[in-house]
Amino acid sequence: MPDENNPAGVPGTAMVPVAQIFRREAPGPWWPAGIDLLQILWCPNEHWDPPAQQADVSPVLEVRWRRAADVISQAATPPSPSRYEEDGYLPAACAITAEHVTDFPFREELPVELRPRLEELVRETGDGGDAITRLAGWKLGGWPTWHLTHPTVFPCGDCGTALTLLFTVASDDETGVVVGRWGDLRIFTCPADHRHAFQVDLH
Repeated sequence: MPDENNPAGVPGTAMVPVAQIFRREAPGPWWPAGIDLLQILWCPNEHWDPPAQQADVSPVLEVRWRRAADVISQAATPPSPSRYEEDGYLPAACAITAEHVTDFPFREELPVELRPRLEELVRETGDGGDAITRLAGWKLGGWPTWHLTHPTVFPCGDCGTALTLLFTVASDDETGVVVGRWGDLRIFTCPADHRHAFQVDLH
């Protein structure tokens, strides 16, 4: 409950489950050794003064790395939040079907020698470029888009290693999620140690 100590005396509210992913369903380099369950939750209220690693005016997230075998009891029905400010912060319950796809860096992060071929591909397809090099939607891993800003590197606050994209929560009609101005909420984590602080970015 990230807002349980609200100075205005507003009571805290239950975190909302956003995604639960098992290693067997989406294997990849983002999994720490011995971990096979990733859970992402958020507070369904906008936080104007969030912790340093969280995005402004967005839900505050929690990232939980777990071992599925350690989860010995489960709530049949997760507690409902006592209050929420936006319907778009209450994801519709659904099952995730993993689809393994190839994702490429944003065009400005591609090696210089590949950019002429990309420009040619853009002309051939009539596409805007970003959709070619960066797949949209909810995803685990892959590459972030930088269509609103220049590419940014987030250094790990604990060890200085460049953080990598772990998960993207995209505004989406099917899930009912809307963040920012129909944007993406991205979670970046340290590839050196999953226990280091993560970084949330709203794009």
